[in-house]
Amino acid sequence: MIGGDYGAGALSVSELNEYARKLLATDPLLRALEVTGEISGYKHHYSGHRYFSLKDENARVQCVMFRQHALGLDFQPADGMRVTVRASASIYPQNGSFQLYVTSMRQAGQGDLFVRFEKLKQKLLAEGLFDPARKREIPAYPRVIGVVTSQTGAAIRDIIHVARRRNPNVGIVLSPCLVQGPEAAADIVRAMDRLNRARACDVMLVGRGGGSIEDLWAFNEEIVAWAIAASPIPVVSCVGHEVDFTISDFVADLRAPTPSAAAELTVPRLDQMKAEVDGMLARIAGALKSGQRLRRLALERAGASAALTAPQRMLIEPRRGALDAMERRLTAAMPVRLERSRHRLDALAASLRALDPASVMERGYAVVRQGEGIVTRTSGVDGSVPLRVCFSDGELTADITAINAKDGAR
Repeated sequence: MIGGDYGAGALSVSELNEYARKLLATDPLLRALEVTGEISGYKHHYSGHRYFSLKDENARVQCVMFRQHALGLDFQPADGMRVTVRASASIYPQNGSFQLYVTSMRQAGQGDLFVRFEKLKQKLLAEGLFDPARKREIPAYPRVIGVVTSQTGAAIRDIIHVARRRNPNVGIVLSPCLVQGPEAAADIVRAMDRLNRARACDVMLVGRGGGSIEDLWAFNEEIVAWAIAASPIPVVSCVGHEVDFTISDFVADLRAPTPSAAAELTVPRLDQMKAEVDGMLARIAGALKSGQRLRRLALERAGASAALTAPQRMLIEPRRGALDAMERRLTAAMPVRLERSRHRLDALAASLRALDPASVMERGYAVVRQGEGIVTRTSGVDGSVPLRVCFSDGELTADITAINAKDGAR
């Protein structure tokens, strides 16, 4: 106000939002309008309501379609789909957000991103990148799994949780990268290249958690598709949720519906591995004993034949004794062999645990990060940027008050 007391006659936030809502409700155009745009961020809530945005190349608007209106849909809306909606425009009083309340929706052609997706899909299909013959087997018993995703996203946490539950001896190496935005595709390719050049893993998981078609778009870029196809290490694509499909899914050696599912598919269960080894050793022991029984039976039948002459009996009897002795030694040796095999499996499991970075951190070590990188020397530290000290059960942030390098180290 100009003049008078400051704040005199001021509206509360609730009054302002309610006034704006009523003002919009009196506009005949905004009470009943049609808007065409591309669906983004579509969510089907368990209540039956549908939440999404409509966008064009310059702007977007939030939309809600309540359950009673959504029951009239004759198609399944999805991200990237171009639609025309009938709606009224209003303000949601609780947070002051402008949005459309949609009463009906019809398809209006394909959205720009969907068209780009289909065009690249057909191009790469013609070039043979989706050919099942070029896909490789995923290792059944990997020692180390590489993960290409964001170091701060839910995907890496889900993968670590599932992998540790199934087999804590399998190592996990993270090659961090951006998974969203204009720079993400190139960063994903660089992260894959780091793992391939270092030969750091036996299989590579490439992906991220769910999101809109724009959020997942980096995994629809051609440079990512060719990087997956050219990777010497087998690749599992794990992008988004089960309903999401990207170009990466078609190119990869295996598609997992979620990052957690990728860990389930690639990390063998330790208890099953031990059971398989025990079963294999038991079958070998049984086969050896069965062979011995068959040989004894054949020898006894030969000895019982009336046609045998005395010299033949002289040859058979010593061999029967030798066969008995061999059977006794075999029976005594099998438990020892089985126990040695179990000890060897336990030793291999201990060796894998010693290589696991998480195990090292549980013994009192920590990883120091600054920004996106790992700090290994004082010469690489920027004194103005805080450090992140990562322990096995979490991390802390530390400000730098002094840097004391060894003589000649900086």
